[in-house]
Amino acid sequence: MHNDYESSQSSGKYNSDFLNPLVYQQNMDSLKRFRPDLYEMAVKHQNSGRFILVKNQACRLNLLDKANNAYYYGTADPYKDVQEQIEALKLRNTRLAIFLGFGLGYELIYFLQNLYKKQNTAYILIIEKEIEIFLAALSTMDLTRIIEDPGITFLVGAEENNLYVLLQDYLVNNERVVLLKAVNPVYHPSAMRINKAYYIKTLQVFRDAATLTLEYFGNDPYDSLLGTENMLANLAEIIDNPGINMLQDKFAGKPAIVVSSGPSLNKNKHLLKGLEDKAVIICADSTLRILMDIGVKPHLVASLERVPPTVKIMEGYQAEDVQEVYYAACPVVPPGAYQAYPGPRIMVFRKYKHFEWLGIERGILRILFSAGNMAFKLAETLGCDPIILVGQDLSFSRDGDTHARGSLLGEKQEVYYQRQPIEVMGNDGKPVITEWAWYNCIKAYESDVAGCKAKVMNSTEGGAYIIGTQIMPLQESIQNYIGEAFYPRERIKQILASFSPENKQQDFVNIRNLMNITISDMEDAVDSCRWGLQVVEKHKRELENFLHKGENYQQVIQKLPLIKEEIVKYKESFFLKKTVQDIFSHVVQSYAINHNLELFAIPGRYEDRNLAEADILLRQAEWFAVNGDLASICLNSLKNARQKLELEFAQLKTARDQADLEENR
Repeated sequence: MHNDYESSQSSGKYNSDFLNPLVYQQNMDSLKRFRPDLYEMAVKHQNSGRFILVKNQACRLNLLDKANNAYYYGTADPYKDVQEQIEALKLRNTRLAIFLGFGLGYELIYFLQNLYKKQNTAYILIIEKEIEIFLAALSTMDLTRIIEDPGITFLVGAEENNLYVLLQDYLVNNERVVLLKAVNPVYHPSAMRINKAYYIKTLQVFRDAATLTLEYFGNDPYDSLLGTENMLANLAEIIDNPGINMLQDKFAGKPAIVVSSGPSLNKNKHLLKGLEDKAVIICADSTLRILMDIGVKPHLVASLERVPPTVKIMEGYQAEDVQEVYYAACPVVPPGAYQAYPGPRIMVFRKYKHFEWLGIERGILRILFSAGNMAFKLAETLGCDPIILVGQDLSFSRDGDTHARGSLLGEKQEVYYQRQPIEVMGNDGKPVITEWAWYNCIKAYESDVAGCKAKVMNSTEGGAYIIGTQIMPLQESIQNYIGEAFYPRERIKQILASFSPENKQQDFVNIRNLMNITISDMEDAVDSCRWGLQVVEKHKRELENFLHKGENYQQVIQKLPLIKEEIVKYKESFFLKKTVQDIFSHVVQSYAINHNLELFAIPGRYEDRNLAEADILLRQAEWFAVNGDLASICLNSLKNARQKLELEFAQLKTARDQADLEENR
């Protein structure tokens, strides 16, 4: 954000802005250049005449709401009214300010002039339901610097159904999620009077989007570490097999059916028979057995769970039955899953930095939560259109089932009953019961569907409604969208046949060299944590006495910047090397986000910023301890993987030497 609003604006400037006939055009020109979506909205909007700009005797502009015959601001002095209303909110530590309503912009201007530096505000999100109010503000004063400020985001006229996706994207960008415990709403009572239900809903949706975002980044760094360890153990699989990038857009305009094991699959799974040549069929790993039992062989099987039960799901298949059913797994799955499954593989990298670290191109997808979500992203990557969803209930059936008949763990899986129930709208227009894990998957689908160019037909015939999908019975979807055969199985096999592991030896050499560098860099990172922890311990007693007893107040205040500088030096040196950033950032991100959430919340608990700073510095001991432990485990995993890789490389070299010897005889 700009840091000079206080010096460049003053309340005395508004009158000249009011009388400037070029103000609206200046603002529109700025919108066209920096926020073209808002510009298009402003140009196309037809004004209803509900909101009218009026002036008082002091030439202060106000807004008259004709529908309610009420002024937006106090009639005597709108600006003084704004000052009183904003001060009444008693804001503290507003690192992220959510403006509920924009009004004529007075609230934002007052905040920028008087509060944002004191609040240490990093980002501002402005949500205005009424496009006409926003247009009125464009006619009121010069907002060009605000429009051009990258730290300020506008959501104007957003439909309630779209709020979730918009807010979730907002939180993910620039990692604003770390500010979630330093968020405050800023509003004028008139915004609530005009659209109270909308703004209350906005705050509820913001909370849900925040929860989903935190879930996406994870809540257990040791679980994330397991994924990295699995990836390192699966290096040979990665090198040996083609990636999803080879199939990108190869089925443009062809229908796909994405199948999961929700209980409604019982109703219509029989309709999938005979469609293998006419649609790309992609299923979640837990659904494969159900389909195989009725004689339906999907083309791709999505799998992404890093836990041991994933191995059990892939066991029990005969090679001849699955010889052309591709296991499209993210290689964070346990190595045992690859060992158990006798069919062919396709590598699918998730959008994690450690896959970029590898330097081997296989295709990276933004996959959110479940194998069902992953199956949808696979269909989208292939270019399929439409995408037909089947068995995506993501809720309990009205008989209380959690899964379809034939599911490995049964139709009533106990773990889902142990979670807090949530009521949502069903595909049939009536409420259904879901729970938090499923609810996250629903919202993940909504995010994916919103960004997908293909038509998405929900032919689940039960379950929870997914915003953005068109509800249609499977039989009708088949009649409308599935026509001539295009033989996807043969097409996939033909495309992937061009993959050759001829560069396998070079890949081994490259990864081995990368491992050697990364191991050395990780050793330095572990040392940084040890030294950083020693620094905190050195100052611990003095900081604690200052924080809790106020001892040596002035003396400690003078030392705080030096202590901070010393600690920050070791924190920064931890991620100094790119190899460490790439292999380790996903492991630590869940801890880092939650740690930063707490740190950003601390200033709100103290009147004295120096006490807050002392508290923050003391908490760095935990940061060094946790990161040092995780880095040590990761370092050992790298060393073990290197040893395994050396053995595999030696075996490869022996086999090649033997082949060369035979050829020369």
